[in-house]
Amino acid sequence: MMATRIRMAVLVVSVLAALLIAAVLVAWLIVDTDQVKKRIETRLSDILNLDVQIGQPLHFGLLRGPSVTIAGLELSRQGQVVATAESVSVGLATFSLLTGNVHPIDLHIKRPKLMVERTSPGVFNFYEPEPGERDALSLRRLQVSDARITYLDKASKMEWLFEHCDLDLSHLHHDGGMPEQVFETLAIEGDLQCDTLSQGRFKVSELSAKVRGDNGVFELKPMNATAFEGEASGWIEANLSSPTPALRLEYGLVEFDFGAFMGKLNPDQAAAGKVDLELTLNAQGNTWQDLRQSATGMLSLSSGELTIDGYDLDDELEDYTKTQNFNLIDVGAVFIAGPVGLVVTRGYAFTGMLQGSGGSTTIDQMISEWAIEGGVAQARDVAFRTPQNRLALTGALDFVNYRFQDMQVAVIDSDGCAVVEQRITGPFHEPEIEQPNVLVAVTGPMLDLVKRGVRAITGGDCETFYAGSMPHP
Repeated sequence: MMATRIRMAVLVVSVLAALLIAAVLVAWLIVDTDQVKKRIETRLSDILNLDVQIGQPLHFGLLRGPSVTIAGLELSRQGQVVATAESVSVGLATFSLLTGNVHPIDLHIKRPKLMVERTSPGVFNFYEPEPGERDALSLRRLQVSDARITYLDKASKMEWLFEHCDLDLSHLHHDGGMPEQVFETLAIEGDLQCDTLSQGRFKVSELSAKVRGDNGVFELKPMNATAFEGEASGWIEANLSSPTPALRLEYGLVEFDFGAFMGKLNPDQAAAGKVDLELTLNAQGNTWQDLRQSATGMLSLSSGELTIDGYDLDDELEDYTKTQNFNLIDVGAVFIAGPVGLVVTRGYAFTGMLQGSGGSTTIDQMISEWAIEGGVAQARDVAFRTPQNRLALTGALDFVNYRFQDMQVAVIDSDGCAVVEQRITGPFHEPEIEQPNVLVAVTGPMLDLVKRGVRAITGGDCETFYAGSMPHP
């Protein structure tokens, strides 16, 4: 008797399943695709406040459950295309579909292209959300394949490009409500990969990260990449649960290629060596400007031996009269090597090192430590040493206004006093560079002055320019 009942139950379930599949199939066959396409275009246009066009007929599928594929999607505003996608596939919940409700459970966006422009703080070209509450959302899976994203900040004229990016998120959901409530309840987990990320001369490849978010706190951890042939690793955390979002970052770039960096400054510049970079940063604010103005943290670079071909610094400095023929500022580019250096040096051609005496410069050791406060990086201990000379840098880099703040590069003696110095001020893209200033008028070789010291030769006192950790040669 029990076996008979079980067989009967299995038969009933099988019949119901068959009827369910048949009902969905019939519903799919009688759908007016043109009407559905127009409704989707209208609904998306209302949600995004953009003009939405679907270029191809909708495709309905049943193989892996009810689904609809939108091909040839284009989003524009005032005639300007801001986003396209080769296709968007939406998987739908079967039971809700039979009750007349459309409940998406899977979303797969293939080959999207997004052109984002920031025209002013908080104003973007691609999205102007309608006021009011949002409906709750729950997706089993969200996939983005082979995405290309450009981001242009018109105020700073900085453009970022993300290419061949894949995103795979599982269990994405939020409880709806006002935008701040959405962020507070949004939960995501998955993986992010991008073949390349570039900004001007700066390029990162093989970017990968674990993505997590819950209760308004989102993180990319761990986050790995390759830059200047070195290995980058670290994490980023964004806390959006409060009215003022907060950002935390820790990152390191191990043994990046110094020659690759110098080649970005000038393709004809040959150099060699390895440099380590460490960066920690904390910031808060509702706009990028707020984040820059509130940024605090530290930046450090250090290296063993480095070489720069085509220029012999020690030979140039042997006779102090030659100091008028080159820029110490060009040599100072070494102090801000790496990704930060490319931001600082954009628009200014560092070519002086190619116009020297030939030969090569050997840097025995380099240290570059900066304290960041209010978006300004202040030099704390910045110096490098050649076999015969020691050079140091003072001043600051203002990343809020993109300016040099009273920056000076100097050749220093054994007591840390400046023998020759040069000052740079003004915007990163068009700095004001003074002529090198020989502070001590002597007729002997510069090397003798550097070795014996200003005080020993002049019999007077001098103001200490450098008192950091870099020892004299």
